[in-house]
Amino acid sequence: MTTLQDLDDAIDDLLDHTAGVQLVHHVAEKAYEAYIFGLCLRAVRELGQTPILMGIKGLPTPFIFRGGPGQIHSTRYNYGYAVFWLNHIGFEIHAGIEFRGTSGMTHEVDVCIVRHDDAELCRQQPDDPPARSLIAGWECKFYGGILDKVLGRAFVGLMDDMGANVRLSGLCSNSSHSQLREYFQLQRRPYPHFELSPINKSGEDIFVNAIKGELKKMTAI
Repeated sequence: MTTLQDLDDAIDDLLDHTAGVQLVHHVAEKAYEAYIFGLCLRAVRELGQTPILMGIKGLPTPFIFRGGPGQIHSTRYNYGYAVFWLNHIGFEIHAGIEFRGTSGMTHEVDVCIVRHDDAELCRQQPDDPPARSLIAGWECKFYGGILDKVLGRAFVGLMDDMGANVRLSGLCSNSSHSQLREYFQLQRRPYPHFELSPINKSGEDIFVNAIKGELKKMTAI
């Protein structure tokens, strides 16, 4: 079984940040989001690019992960995010930020890849990023038992409200649910990244390769 220490070790390895990492709430659920964020960084590196770790108020010393849903422009802490470019197209990776759905409703996405220009504008002119700015989004659930079916239905509804521009989405969990796996098989539904953890290297590879493949298609590299 994956422990909080396993997640902490994986986060340190994946971020490889000399100034260290801080979780506002150091609990397994938030550490799991930080771990998925780190796997996104790994995908970018495997594409031959170097993601740049940033902070909303300056250099991330340490790199700080939110303790709950927050706005991309919040300066309560020096919240961290990553910036990278592929074929001259800018992207950012975030954890725990809110978006404005096509309905106008606000939604939190646990870990996401967003267009850099849109994110920068929302920091300069404080606002939630619009649905069209979201490239990829993942729900992250660290459970001690079997997943709740309600989680899958709720995430499908959330992603539907984010519109057709989203190229990649998934429900990431260290746990699983057979009916949810079947539920996600329909077209345009999130991918079930079940039993994804630092002790499941094949699951990590599947997650990372999915990101790499979609970014390659999007940027024609």
